[in-house]
Amino acid sequence: TNLKYSHYKHHQETKRLVSEDIYLIMLSFFRWMASWPLPFLLILPAIYVTLTAVGLTRDDIVENEVGKIWTRQSGKYYKRKEYSDTLDEKYGGSSISSFAGMAFTRTEGGNLFNAENLQSILDRMKKVESTTVEYNGNTITYQDLCSSNNAGRGTTYEFPCLRLSPMDLFQEARWFFDEEPSRATWYSDVLRKLLVAPRVPRFGIMQNTCTSSGAQSSSNACDRVYSLRTDPLFALKEGFSLDYVDPISLFSDIGNLEYSDPCRICIEQGYESTMVFLTESITGTLGFLAQEVQRSAQAGDTDAAALLPKIGAIFAGLDRAAVEEFYFYYVTRGLYAQLGSGSYITNFESFMQQLGSICDLLTGSACPRNVTSLEAQQALLNHADNSFSSVTTAGIPFPFWSNGDGTGFLFGGTNPVGGSGINLGGILLSTSAYLDASNVGTPSWAPRYEGTAMSPADPFFVQLVETDPVYRWFMAGVTPMTAHCGNGDLLGTNSGNPALDGATSVGAAAASTDWCTEYNTPFEVDGEATQQHFAKMWFELLLDSPSFLNVVQGESDPYTWTTGQGCGYDVRGARYSFTNQTESLILENASGYLYYVDEGESVGALDRSFLMGDVVPSIGEYNNENPLERVGTIQNLYLVLSPEGVVKRVKNCNRPGGPIENLSERDAETILEDFKEQFEKAWSEGWNDDEAGDVQFVGFFDDVGSTGSTGRILKEITLSSGTLMIASFVIIALFSVLFLASVDLVESRVLIALVGVGLVILSYFGALGLSILFGIKINITIGWTLPFILIGLGVDDMYIVTLALKRRRGYSTEDFVETMREVFVPVTMTSLVNVCMFAIMNISDIASVYLTAQVAVLAVVFLYLVIILCFPAYCVLDMRRQEAGRMDVLVCIKSKEDIEEREVSKHDTTGLIYQYFYEPMMLKPGTLRLLTHVVICLATLALLGLSASGVNDMELGLGLEDLFPKDEQAGVWAVERTETLASWSIGMDWGDVDYTDPNVQMKMVEQFEGVISTPHVTEVQTKQLWIADLALWTSRLCGANFDRDDPDVKECGRDIEYGPGDFCSGTWKKNSMGLRLKNFEDVQGNCLVSEGGVCRPTAQMHPIDIVELEIDPISEANSSWCPVFEGWSDDKMAYCVRQWMNFTGGGGSLKIEPDTKTPYEACSGEFYNDGEIASPIPISSSPTMFAFDLFTHEDTVDMIEETRKFCDDDTEIKCWLTGIPYDYWEQYIDINQLVNQLAGASIGVGFVVSALFLFVQINFLSDNTASTLQVFGGSIAGAFMIAITTFASVFSVVGLSSLAGVSLTAFSVMSFVLSVGFAVEYSVHIVHRFLTAPASIKTARDRVEYSMNFLFLPTFMSFVSSTIGVSTLAFTEFQFNTIYFFRPLIIVMFVTYFLGCYTLPVVLSLMDFDFLKLGADASHVEGEASVEKPVDDEDD
Repeated sequence: TNLKYSHYKHHQETKRLVSEDIYLIMLSFFRWMASWPLPFLLILPAIYVTLTAVGLTRDDIVENEVGKIWTRQSGKYYKRKEYSDTLDEKYGGSSISSFAGMAFTRTEGGNLFNAENLQSILDRMKKVESTTVEYNGNTITYQDLCSSNNAGRGTTYEFPCLRLSPMDLFQEARWFFDEEPSRATWYSDVLRKLLVAPRVPRFGIMQNTCTSSGAQSSSNACDRVYSLRTDPLFALKEGFSLDYVDPISLFSDIGNLEYSDPCRICIEQGYESTMVFLTESITGTLGFLAQEVQRSAQAGDTDAAALLPKIGAIFAGLDRAAVEEFYFYYVTRGLYAQLGSGSYITNFESFMQQLGSICDLLTGSACPRNVTSLEAQQALLNHADNSFSSVTTAGIPFPFWSNGDGTGFLFGGTNPVGGSGINLGGILLSTSAYLDASNVGTPSWAPRYEGTAMSPADPFFVQLVETDPVYRWFMAGVTPMTAHCGNGDLLGTNSGNPALDGATSVGAAAASTDWCTEYNTPFEVDGEATQQHFAKMWFELLLDSPSFLNVVQGESDPYTWTTGQGCGYDVRGARYSFTNQTESLILENASGYLYYVDEGESVGALDRSFLMGDVVPSIGEYNNENPLERVGTIQNLYLVLSPEGVVKRVKNCNRPGGPIENLSERDAETILEDFKEQFEKAWSEGWNDDEAGDVQFVGFFDDVGSTGSTGRILKEITLSSGTLMIASFVIIALFSVLFLASVDLVESRVLIALVGVGLVILSYFGALGLSILFGIKINITIGWTLPFILIGLGVDDMYIVTLALKRRRGYSTEDFVETMREVFVPVTMTSLVNVCMFAIMNISDIASVYLTAQVAVLAVVFLYLVIILCFPAYCVLDMRRQEAGRMDVLVCIKSKEDIEEREVSKHDTTGLIYQYFYEPMMLKPGTLRLLTHVVICLATLALLGLSASGVNDMELGLGLEDLFPKDEQAGVWAVERTETLASWSIGMDWGDVDYTDPNVQMKMVEQFEGVISTPHVTEVQTKQLWIADLALWTSRLCGANFDRDDPDVKECGRDIEYGPGDFCSGTWKKNSMGLRLKNFEDVQGNCLVSEGGVCRPTAQMHPIDIVELEIDPISEANSSWCPVFEGWSDDKMAYCVRQWMNFTGGGGSLKIEPDTKTPYEACSGEFYNDGEIASPIPISSSPTMFAFDLFTHEDTVDMIEETRKFCDDDTEIKCWLTGIPYDYWEQYIDINQLVNQLAGASIGVGFVVSALFLFVQINFLSDNTASTLQVFGGSIAGAFMIAITTFASVFSVVGLSSLAGVSLTAFSVMSFVLSVGFAVEYSVHIVHRFLTAPASIKTARDRVEYSMNFLFLPTFMSFVSSTIGVSTLAFTEFQFNTIYFFRPLIIVMFVTYFLGCYTLPVVLSLMDFDFLKLGADASHVEGEASVEKPVDDEDD
């Protein structure tokens, strides 16, 4: 016994020494504060005021970029995005911003596709695309900002802006193709350059060379293709309708034929060989002719001397381009005869049926009533070769006029009217025969002229040279001519019979055709040009004429003239018109595929799933056989440039109003932000006006490049917390005044309450100011959680200090010091737990969570410092006031009572609520207490059970429909988008992989095709993937040579030499990865909406490739092959890719070395696409894809997981998917894990910190007789009870929030984890006081009463003040704040208070264990202690 007592005394002495050291330090500090309060009164407030003033007055302190708060900021995906952003900074980015303009019917189940609604949409499109903004004296238009407004180099600002719209189904959408310059550009740079110019000469090759009936037939490869369009009987035999028979449609067929098709091979080889032959022959012949003419001129021949300048000029400008141009018009002449003969026969018969008798009368002989096909062809050739007419340029091919220039009379001769003015009817290259050019330099050379020199006067020269179509054509190019394009009428007869002449004059006028437009210069007024100029004019007008292409320059556009490339469209057709059409017919006509103006030439048919919604039948189910019944919603996509792109655009020489040279990127960002807002307002005008028509317009502009819809609303929501914040501060202050006021004006603590609340508020704003200085902007979570939560936590600690001093009832320094010693540990412990809780939130990589947590950590530290280092100093002054008998607030007035005469009411300490409610129900023995405890236990179990149900059924995610207010047009857009047009654009990126490796190339294709095969991703043709397109460019299937800019420069990889004998050519590899095959037209010629893949079966391989690769067509019949390139070095790759980009436009968003593009000499501000490629290629991208049917957040998460399986999760090559779904929804894949991590870590840290502080405080800072082991055990038990309470709180908050409609998001997670702070705030104080109750208090019930007797009022006040702060959130006008901040936080308030102040005391009242009794013993000699009851006022 003595030994045990000795150990006990030694232990107690050790504890006493440690306690005394700490105790002395603490006492010294607070005595110093009591003695010298002034520094403590001023220093911290001054610092906080300074931080607040400096921080909150800085510019741009509100975070309005949703991506910086709502997306993950770490992990593999973030690092890859960071890698991409780094490259964008180095090489320049190519980001595009988009506006989604939605239109839907206000009528439930209504249909947009009727004439009235469609016209409303069209009118709105016209209005919105006319949006302008003013900046520094410049008017900025949509053309300045849209992503693309050209049809090729040199046409920027001369072509409409790119936009995607279901309105492109209808002809009326043509409005934005204004006459000048858009339609003119389309005519010259699209129709002429890309369609007509390459196809006309190939048409001639097909007809003359590649069919068995051709004049120079060398193959029958095109017989079937040609016959199907020209022979009705053959078409019917092959199962085609008569509608399919249309020779002009061969123009479309030529472009659609596969390059491996024998017909296409014949055409391309024939065209190339013909051009090579003609170029060599013409340049050689005319070059030798020039020499001979020069020799004759030198010999004194005056005719040769006169001819020499012209021949020299011709030869100087002679190249392949000039030869191809000649051949184009030469073939056009032939096609006129061959394709026009049928119409000529029909029209001739009709003409003569009406006027044949007059012809007989006036000519004195029987005029023919019909003609043969050969006669018709010859008549048309004669017309083409006839003289040019300024009177009526179109003229007429019937040979009945006295003069062919339009001045002759009907039936007065045998001339047609009008023509090219150049007779190309001679023998081609007959000049060569005259010169005997093939034998020049040989002994057998024998030219057709006599003597040693030729002479232009030589009969053979006249016969063979001057009749040569080549000579005539090029000579016309150097022969001046004065004329104009005219639309006059043909003349009738000149019989002298007024009635007859009048009648035929009317008839001739009716037969006249107006070909000329103002674009055919000179127009209507004579001007000087060359004969060739007027001949070109006539041939081009011939091609445009109704009998051929039926296009009118300056009037026709892609909506009124279709190329036949798109399914459902014909050559020379038109898109459907809705004007004056019935609803059913409009719906039927709109049931086909949707194309942009190029009819799918570049990207195929547009996917309707992101442009049309609320469709019956659904997309994919409706077609022309099963037409649409209604369309409820459509969406237009308008694309605009980044600030960097705007700066470059406005420098363009074609800009209306002149280039802008001094615009900075910051200026451009400001312009874009203003433009986005104006554009959005223009589109959505009248959105909430039910009288504004049946169509409701709403829209959304993203935040790429500058602030858009989300950024604006985010800033508005973030800043809108100010009013409610002030209201909550005022109410908390009033509440504090109410509870700390007293009828005894000396004992009243109103002023100190207001000071305390003010210091707490100042602490928060000081921390916020410092956070801003650290670079943290105020985000929506900071604005709508921290001020309402942290002020409550801070005020709670203020209550603890104030009420402890009030309970002390003394005014001396020792009373102050002892009170601070008592509250120091619990305040420090709760503050440290809160700091740790918020610090742990940095586990999250969602910026809204960890940035808010970082501000909260600073705020908790600032609050702690003010509660410990500043507020007590004010309490010292208040104690001195009370000691001096001065009244509260009115401190200059002293009470007339002495201090000894004043009595403090019991109600000032415990309060009426405690005395009449809490104590009798929770603490006093009896039936009521027992019943209350049973009810609380049952309620707790019910709470946990209900919460479990909510946790199991918790919905996932947060969308724009949740963020935007429902009374904002963007909010309506977000809801409608989610319900009917749930789609987002996505993409794929590849990093620095070995792009020269064929296996990598095929793997990229495999990944791309895997992604687009998933259920939520739209179809995209594989050839749109840059690596696939590049591989095709290196193969024999390359189409770049079809319409090359410079005929002398071939544009396919196989023709481009990297080094001597080393070309940018590729090869084919067996399809070992199961890649998609290309879709091919069936024998019936059914239209293909998508080409599918790029690999092809053996049967579709190019014959030369089969030979070169030694493919056995029989044994490999079921094999397929994919285009690749191999054996390339990085330098060769860079060179070849640069050529590919320059000739085809390229793709893949490949990085270009800055300032390496060649300026376009014809227009400043434009460049060739020939910049140096960053090598090795560091990154590349897929074409834009669309994820659709994302109606729920679960759908979006499913899409992410489905697609990442093919890309991000594939470890073979570095690939990652990008886009809004991946940016914003990726967090939901493991958000449950995040909640568990944050809550678990917070609870765990709370447990550790609580255990540590309980142990230190009880073992070293209090007078108790327990052993260290007992203290340790009790501290662990206490911490465990705190942790259990905290866990129950978090679990209940999550579950009840779910039942209240709160989804699991980063914002709600923040609120959930905040419950840890409040649970700890309540439970730490209660458990600490329960454990340290005096040893004289024996029973657990009495210990609970001891604890709650002191803590009920401060915890109740804390609950009420915090609840007041949160309750003000209920008055927000934003539904988002109500759901994601108010609901979970108000649940936090009630749940944590109930579990902490009701359930926990009930549980503690059952914990009647000696190891939990760690309080000091008033009589601890030899371990004995007297039993005391809890202090009661009545016992004082």
